[in-house]
Amino acid sequence: KIMKIWSCVWAVTRHGLCSLTKERSGISCCARPTDMDTRQITAVLSDVQRGNVHDGPGLRTTVFLKGCPLHCAWCHNPETQRGEGQLSYHAGRCTGCQNCAAACPRGVHRFFDEKHTVNRLSCTACGACVNACPASALTLYGKTATAGEVLQTVLADRAFYEQSGGGVTLSGGEPLYQAAFSAALLGLCKEEGIHTCVETSGFGSNSDFGALLLVTDLFLFDWKVSDDALAERYLGVPLEPIRRNLYLAVQGGKQVLLRCPIIPGVNDNREHFDAIVGLLQSYPSLLGAELLPYHDYGVSKGLHIGQEQAHFSKPSEVQKKAWLDYFRHKGVQKV
Repeated sequence: KIMKIWSCVWAVTRHGLCSLTKERSGISCCARPTDMDTRQITAVLSDVQRGNVHDGPGLRTTVFLKGCPLHCAWCHNPETQRGEGQLSYHAGRCTGCQNCAAACPRGVHRFFDEKHTVNRLSCTACGACVNACPASALTLYGKTATAGEVLQTVLADRAFYEQSGGGVTLSGGEPLYQAAFSAALLGLCKEEGIHTCVETSGFGSNSDFGALLLVTDLFLFDWKVSDDALAERYLGVPLEPIRRNLYLAVQGGKQVLLRCPIIPGVNDNREHFDAIVGLLQSYPSLLGAELLPYHDYGVSKGLHIGQEQAHFSKPSEVQKKAWLDYFRHKGVQKV
């Protein structure tokens, strides 16, 4: 019944357009989109990585989309939070050649007493400075691409998918942030017989999530906190839409694996662990839950884009073992 409902909401299944994303795609629901329309839907991407082995089964091409409605205090991909292009500056690589200053039309780069400063407020992410930098000290996160262009990149590794049981994974950022593109690309991949996976926070509208349900084989579903107050404090969003979309994915018969980042001092407690146990018991079809210990990779990445990030303590091996022991004590094996 769940899938039937979403088939109605999603007016044109193979084109990945849902009622709440038609304005974003620029295509009216009154007209049936052509295959060319679908392939021309655009998104802002942070990166496309081929040959990944950590984002679903087999060898995969992972498409990282820009933009996320959450603002997780421990985000490990802060360069994907904003939906537009973003300049990253790695001070340790800068040679002081000043090629960037000469190339930039807006005076973003200034040099004074051999110190390089970056005025990010004036940056339009044109990429001129990135192309001029000989030391790879500058990176531009955010490239606009069409679903058709990304599909061609995905298809290049078809042989590896077939041999390894792999496919394509959408990550981010949050794929639901650019839902029309996500549904369109996944629909095109399904037409090609490619396994599809979405790594998601689960935060999005019913309609947008319903569109992805129809074209997604596997959800890597983040379960970050189990308390409403903590969700507002550390994620910046309410928990209810996430709960609802997890329910829809399970009831829709989809494969779902919970991914649970464990942050010392935030959610490494019995209440959260018991909530995860409760989800696994309430939804026995869940593939399991992965515990992801906190790491601080996002801190340095945040500094490179001019964004400070909170520091949390990294868990010891003893702590990690204690987490697993707690779940084993509760009789849970799928962790």
